[in-house]
Amino acid sequence: MKTLFFFLASSTFVLAQSRVSVAPTYWFNHGNYAYQVYSAYDGSETKSSGYSLESSAGLTARYKFNRKWDFSIGVLYSRGTSYVKTPQSNDIKLTTEYIQLPVLINYRLSERRLAPYFSAGAIFGKNKSVSNDPVKTSAIVGIGLDYKISSKLSWLIQPTASYLFYKPDNTILYQFRDYNSYNIGVQTQLILHF
Repeated sequence: MKTLFFFLASSTFVLAQSRVSVAPTYWFNHGNYAYQVYSAYDGSETKSSGYSLESSAGLTARYKFNRKWDFSIGVLYSRGTSYVKTPQSNDIKLTTEYIQLPVLINYRLSERRLAPYFSAGAIFGKNKSVSNDPVKTSAIVGIGLDYKISSKLSWLIQPTASYLFYKPDNTILYQFRDYNSYNIGVQTQLILHF
């Protein structure tokens, strides 16, 4: 009886292991944002816009529910540079560092070696150097291709689009209006299946 119990427990553990994978991840994003600033000091309202370039690298872990569906969570270090355009043509350059946690539900269309791969979920980002900066949440979707190199290794490349829900806090002197920020990017992962 003990032998049967050990065999069943070991088989369950091996099956659970086969559902897990880990992937080194690289993600590049190009972001655009625009907003209006109302000044209570002089009653003026100015429009500002800009763009950002961001690179992220880290690890993603994945758990397969079945052959087509899986859940993934990652930890990424992100460094980005924002280029803010003001009405006075005074361009401002800002560099920020973030820790990001992408949490996604993924779907692989087929069991073929090369198959479309769809993702949807959220990214939670925290500024690395500003402790009181809030966690910023973005909704994300991705459509790409997953290529099985072998039974233990696959390569994913996936264009993505995300929208930032964060809005800047208003102050006594300044109010931010119509703040919109979105990213277009591409991620790649080398997925190691256990």
